[in-house]
Amino acid sequence: MTIAVADQLEKRYGADLVFHKVSFRVEWGDRIGLIGPNGSGKSTLLRIVAGQDDMFDGSLVHSQGLDVGYLRQELPGTERRSVLEFLDSAHAAVHRLENRLEVLGAQLTEFPAAAAHQALLAEYGDLQAEMERRGGYDTERRTREALQGLRIPREVWDNPVSSLSGGQRTRLHLGKLILERPQLLLLDEPTNYLDTLSLPWLIGVLTKWSGALVLVSHDPDFMDQVVNRIWEMNHHRLARYTGNHSSYRVQKKARDERQAKEFKAQEEYIAKTEDFVRRFKAGSLSKQARGRETRLKRYLATQAIENPKKTKRLSLRFPTASRSGEIVTRFKGLAAGYDRRSPIVKVEEQEIRRLERIALVGPNGIGKSTLLRTLVGQLQPLAGLLQIGANVRIGYFAQHQVDDDFAAMDSARTPFDFILDAKAMQDQEVRSHLGLFQLSGEDVFRPLGTLSGGQKSRLALALLALEETNFLILDEPMSHFDSSAVLERALQQYDGTILFVSHDSAVVDALATAVWEISSPGAGQPASVDLRRDADGGRETETDFNPDRFKTRSGRRVGARLRKGESSKGRSSIQEREDGLVAEIDAIEGRMSRVVERLTAAGAAGDGEAIRKLNKAHKYLQAQADQRWAELAQLQE
Repeated sequence: MTIAVADQLEKRYGADLVFHKVSFRVEWGDRIGLIGPNGSGKSTLLRIVAGQDDMFDGSLVHSQGLDVGYLRQELPGTERRSVLEFLDSAHAAVHRLENRLEVLGAQLTEFPAAAAHQALLAEYGDLQAEMERRGGYDTERRTREALQGLRIPREVWDNPVSSLSGGQRTRLHLGKLILERPQLLLLDEPTNYLDTLSLPWLIGVLTKWSGALVLVSHDPDFMDQVVNRIWEMNHHRLARYTGNHSSYRVQKKARDERQAKEFKAQEEYIAKTEDFVRRFKAGSLSKQARGRETRLKRYLATQAIENPKKTKRLSLRFPTASRSGEIVTRFKGLAAGYDRRSPIVKVEEQEIRRLERIALVGPNGIGKSTLLRTLVGQLQPLAGLLQIGANVRIGYFAQHQVDDDFAAMDSARTPFDFILDAKAMQDQEVRSHLGLFQLSGEDVFRPLGTLSGGQKSRLALALLALEETNFLILDEPMSHFDSSAVLERALQQYDGTILFVSHDSAVVDALATAVWEISSPGAGQPASVDLRRDADGGRETETDFNPDRFKTRSGRRVGARLRKGESSKGRSSIQEREDGLVAEIDAIEGRMSRVVERLTAAGAAGDGEAIRKLNKAHKYLQAQADQRWAELAQLQE
């Protein structure tokens, strides 16, 4: 049964073309994966099908009474109802059915011989079937299954939705849509905030979906298990394929090869025709030349094959600031969260060293984002010590904050405006920089309010890439890239330290030199950070830590003010000495780094004498650094 038909859809923002000549049919039972480069119009097409955006031209027809559910990338964070109240609202249609069935049942009982009895009986049967399809006879069980399947902790079920993390809110909206059981389900990046424990539950739900669904995802493995159709949006057009993502790749390769051959033959035909027209248009064969010229124009207007252009490959570069100290961050008994009485996560004793790439992993809602927000100063520590090392320059990206960050800005401003405001550049330099993040052509001048979630995320990363940093803190940066390998390469080439959150085990394996796993000891207890493995797969030895050296800090430098209880009186001379010690520590740690590099080379060469001397030099430098750290701690007491 056909439930939606589109014919020659066209979408523009002003003069900027998003897509055109898009036609399709959605049949009952279709599970469609919508793919394509970032910014190609996937989210726009979903909004049009959902009735939340207008088309420029063409037609879109839904079957009568079609119930459409839509999960977009950006979700509001202002919902004040509790988690259970919010999910219960998913059953509003069921409650209406219950009420109508009760009325019909009374009418059928009261007037068994009425002329309209058969019509009432038919309506009653139809409503019972719809009640069954929506799971209306076990709503409570399905609600709890959704909460457990999406791993929404029991202790937050009575809390306001607005108090949840961005990932939890997204999963909650997804759960509400699934409980509503719309006939056509539209999902924009539904796996972005799902961990490895909740993903199988979603796959199980979608593979048994009663109705049709269209979903946008960058995860081929997920689509292989869920979809039976692929729609590819590229170069303003929509191509359709049967089968899952693996089947699409085979068909796509064959189609591209065929199109390349046809395009080559077309170019040869055009060249020969144009050459004939040029040589004979004014001679004895002018009539034939004009005829060929007319046919060529008609062919180019109606039958010409587009050049099978390859999608531009995204190439990221993050510039680095001057070198940070060897110790980038140290934690000692740190408690992070929003309420001192019930911290979300604790870090007993850890450190991050220069050039490490640390993956922060754990279930959704466990406290990963809370820890990062505390580290960058958006949240104050509830207890314990947090030390930021010498000359550390932090760059921070959090996917769930992109919309909040841009919300207060003028929605009419464009990516071009943002980049030009951030750094003085020539116009072409601005366009080239945005092009590195797949923001090119008309997208460069598209108003902020019309950009997709993926485009906003890449604009935020484009702005981050203009900052000179040496410590990148990235919360789910991978979600809006056509291939996570693109960002992997950029981060592998980054000459600084990285702390990142990712649910993609392949990304973690390829990028991380160490993994910090956050886990909870039990209900009501704060989660804790455990150093699961180092780059060699073993367990790292804890570094000795002297808590008397450090005080809780708010700044990104060691010389910054204390967070609480400190006045500026008498600080000038002490501050000067602190700054001097910071500079000395930085210089010493720089020399230690060079000694370590020479030690590595000596070890590879098997030079025992050089190894002995360099070890002695390293111990001496470590003692010098320790002495200055101790003096710095005394100044800060």
